[in-house]
Amino acid sequence: MAVPQITIRLPVASKAAFEAYAAGLGLKASELAKLLIVRERRRRCLVALSQSGGVSKRSRRPKGASEPLPTVTAHISSLEDQSAFDDYARQCGLNRDSAGAWLLEAELTERWLERVLSAD
Repeated sequence: MAVPQITIRLPVASKAAFEAYAAGLGLKASELAKLLIVRERRRRCLVALSQSGGVSKRSRRPKGASEPLPTVTAHISSLEDQSAFDDYARQCGLNRDSAGAWLLEAELTERWLERVLSAD
């Protein structure tokens, strides 16, 4: 049976920053990634940005790159939710990995959850 998950590849520095940010919020990186995916499916910011031409595909690494990029894996509730995110990523002109990376890296700048948790 397939395990519903979304594996997101990030540059080493981005993964380290994301893990530190998640830990600072009392979460595992995988938990924060799932939360950001659920939030995005409701807000649909990425699709609006892609329709305005504001999202570009990540550049591909050169063939033969010796070290694979590190990953963050979001454990999704169901295969249907995983498939829905795949469909959403395609609407944005991306694959699930690139869409997920965009969400995680955007949160490192936006720091939405940190602001929400510190609000009075």
